[in-house]
Amino acid sequence: MMKNLKYFSMPADLFLLLYAFLAPAQAQELPQIVKKVAPSTVIIFTYDKNGKTVGQGSGFFISSDGDIITNRHVLADAHRAEVKTVDGKIYPVSLIVAEDKNADIVRASIRISNPVTPLSLGTSIPEVGEKILVVGNPLGLEQSVSDGIVSAIREFPEFGRVYQITAPISPGSSGSPMVNMKGEVIGVATFQLLEGQNLNFVIPSEHIIKLKPTKGKSLEEWAMADEGEWLTSAVGLFYMGFIFLLGDEYEKALTYFQLSLQKNPNYGDAYFCIGLCNEELGRYTEAIEAYKQAIRIKPDYAEAHFNLGVTYGKLGR
Repeated sequence: MMKNLKYFSMPADLFLLLYAFLAPAQAQELPQIVKKVAPSTVIIFTYDKNGKTVGQGSGFFISSDGDIITNRHVLADAHRAEVKTVDGKIYPVSLIVAEDKNADIVRASIRISNPVTPLSLGTSIPEVGEKILVVGNPLGLEQSVSDGIVSAIREFPEFGRVYQITAPISPGSSGSPMVNMKGEVIGVATFQLLEGQNLNFVIPSEHIIKLKPTKGKSLEEWAMADEGEWLTSAVGLFYMGFIFLLGDEYEKALTYFQLSLQKNPNYGDAYFCIGLCNEELGRYTEAIEAYKQAIRIKPDYAEAHFNLGVTYGKLGR
């Protein structure tokens, strides 16, 4: 996220090196898991109002009648989207039936000709060091499989709990299912940090389970409502700032966090992220004031207390 992640609790994870030497019996299970998961994953192509390709991502079937799960940001700017299945067939996204804006998760329906096999969801929180697989379409390379481990479980502002994994994630992997060794989806690949290797993050499957499908909106209706409501809300502005923060574009991020505070003056996470941006920019006095505001709103904000202490230390105070 930043050049350092000091506001996260960093576990002593040297033991993870030992876990990498998996027993042969476990390694032999991987092909079977891939055969189970891969047929239910899809690649998503998005287009603007002029029919020009604007992006792509990954997803997976969550119901036999053609509902898929992907990241919200995969579809956010699309006026039209298509889903390509493992057998090469292409279907249009017809409806957005549920979403979790904070968790960046969306459930969409496509018009399929035959029933499909959905992936099952796991409800347990994985252990640090647990083996996982990600099946997706990084950089358009369809049905790519990467394996790794859960290297940490962290808390991000607004997202809440996220899993840090060592399985590689590249552009186009957003929306890919992360599965455990039972073949259960326990998370959705969502973002990576640009400055580090193997700093890849997954939103837990609990957010998928909590989605409540509705009759839905067409993709164009949903996109228009999204542009008019979400991006101008306090949470939407915070989310945009957070994306720039992930890319180390601190000045741009500050603008959005400040706009978010205009909508909601008691947004503790926005103050915290303003502190982070100012700290990275060397503006320690401004960072201190922002952390103080975050603590005023959330007195038990442990990360803000910690960063406040670190910033005082940088000023020799």
